[in-house]
Amino acid sequence: MKKVLILGAGMVTKPMADYFLDKCKYHVVMATRTISKAEKIINDKSNAKAISWTTDDRALLDKLVDDVDIVISMLPPTQHIPIAKACIKYKKNMVTTSYINPEMLALDKDAKGQNIIILNEIGEDPGIDHMGAKRMIDEIKNEGGSVVSLTSYGAGLPSFEYNRNPFGYKFSWSPKGVMMAARTPAAYLKEGKRIDVPAELLFDHHWLIDIEGLGTFETYPNRDSTRYREYFELDENVSLYRGILRFIGWCNTLRNMKKLNLLDDDKLQNFKNRTYREFTTSLTGNDNESGGIAEFLNMEENDDIIKRLRWLGLLDDKKITMIKGTNADLLVDLMLKKMSYEPHEKDMIIVHDEIVAKFENRYEKRISTMMVEGIPGGDSAMSRAVSLPAAIAAKHILENKITIKGVQIPTSPEIYNPVLDELELFGYKFKHMKIKMDY
Repeated sequence: MKKVLILGAGMVTKPMADYFLDKCKYHVVMATRTISKAEKIINDKSNAKAISWTTDDRALLDKLVDDVDIVISMLPPTQHIPIAKACIKYKKNMVTTSYINPEMLALDKDAKGQNIIILNEIGEDPGIDHMGAKRMIDEIKNEGGSVVSLTSYGAGLPSFEYNRNPFGYKFSWSPKGVMMAARTPAAYLKEGKRIDVPAELLFDHHWLIDIEGLGTFETYPNRDSTRYREYFELDENVSLYRGILRFIGWCNTLRNMKKLNLLDDDKLQNFKNRTYREFTTSLTGNDNESGGIAEFLNMEENDDIIKRLRWLGLLDDKKITMIKGTNADLLVDLMLKKMSYEPHEKDMIIVHDEIVAKFENRYEKRISTMMVEGIPGGDSAMSRAVSLPAAIAAKHILENKITIKGVQIPTSPEIYNPVLDELELFGYKFKHMKIKMDY
């Protein structure tokens, strides 16, 4: 029986554990700080074990890694490097859904030296978007074409049926992850030229996109797209954009929240005996409630932004429920109370790729779209979209069907073909279109 170590027991880990336990019949060890979360996920199954572990306990980490066949890290990105080093030390393959960073890339030689793979960016976005785009790119090249532009979009949103709050958003993955992404600079390529978007201007840099059959959404840049030119093996003069999709109004809301410094996650504050209204008005230096906020943001007092802040509870005369934390901690706490999914509600994921390709005597636009909804009372679409690609890849690694080594993302056919093919069995399937363009 193969033995899998899952580090973390967050919002998206259950489908992965179920896949290993029920489909693969592997033995699963789930190690996390809050052991009750892991115990709830594994649900007393005989081939599973929950262990209490904190990231600073390196001795226990070594023991856990040494005792399994593969390691899946579902922890925040900042925690992956010590885990990767332990995997290299004990010659154990590793899978994570997080973005690669320079520290992880620096481990490539060591990983190859130990004949292991450290597979990153194999979730929903990043992950399914990479695999869908690279499959299209390789098909175009095999037909003698070249890629002129690639635009790739990902989203995790309430389903249309349950899009019922003024933010047009609910949390289906780590709330802190959403806030961190909102404070991250971005970049993309336009005809080979790099376009940089500073973090403070991220939500000023947005536009609308129409997706056939689904409607119109806002998009804004998703981190640094430029590094994928080499991964996707594209020409230097290519246009390459990776974006996030949101319902219309999100970008303006987040832009003004940033102006109010509500997304700050650096400065620890004492909230004892303070009300939400006192906290919010302190951000503007004007205790005239909504009037002071409107003046600070240079808008009318009846603006939709003010109404959203009021709906969220930021102008309530209630005591703040936490004693200490950052502005972002307080914001996330309020959002989770009003913007979490009820058991009967459905989320949805969207992955949408558009490629303009040049052939000998024609141009063509190739489009792939995936939209999947969650299961009412069951797993969310996001939890399956993030964790199943990683789980499927891990199975193929254990079966020696994925043999590539080193620090990787899923842009090799050896990885993306079996993962995308098996995802279709779970309903995660792209719909494809080809549109002829003027030559």
